[in-house]
Amino acid sequence: MIYVVVNKIMWFVGLVLLQVLLFDKMTLASIATPLPYIYLLITWNRDGTRWVLLLVGFILGFIIDSFTNLPGINAAACVLLAMLQPLYLNIFIPRELQDERSLVPSVSTLRWDGFLKYALFCILTHHFTVVLLEFFSIDDLGYMLLRVLGCTLLTLVFIVIFELLGRKKRI
Repeated sequence: MIYVVVNKIMWFVGLVLLQVLLFDKMTLASIATPLPYIYLLITWNRDGTRWVLLLVGFILGFIIDSFTNLPGINAAACVLLAMLQPLYLNIFIPRELQDERSLVPSVSTLRWDGFLKYALFCILTHHFTVVLLEFFSIDDLGYMLLRVLGCTLLTLVFIVIFELLGRKKRI
């Protein structure tokens, strides 16, 4: 149990540092910025306490907002993702694992197709919320959708890299 908590704290700190020091500086064509700090929320175990997930989502988003000078945008998006994550996970769990309560969403449990679909839904939910709250208008809907798509694809690439690195470590 203590190993799991320490592991989550290390991921939390590491993802926040990566986001603030590296990923926030990466922007492709002023459209896409990766936001892979949500990897922690995406890989939250199924049997975790719901209020802890919501609290971690809020704190994670609040800290990112503090560094990026955005008033509550990431916090709101992370709380929404934390609320919907169990629902998305239940949709993409293979039938043979439906009864397993201690499931941790990853490539090894959901397989590549299931994990990519699950991660894509989570990332789209988060990024659409961030972009919608950032613009707070749908005047330039095309640019908004392009930004959501670009950020989503870039974030998905980094999450796949995290999964590949984690998979080699587990083997």
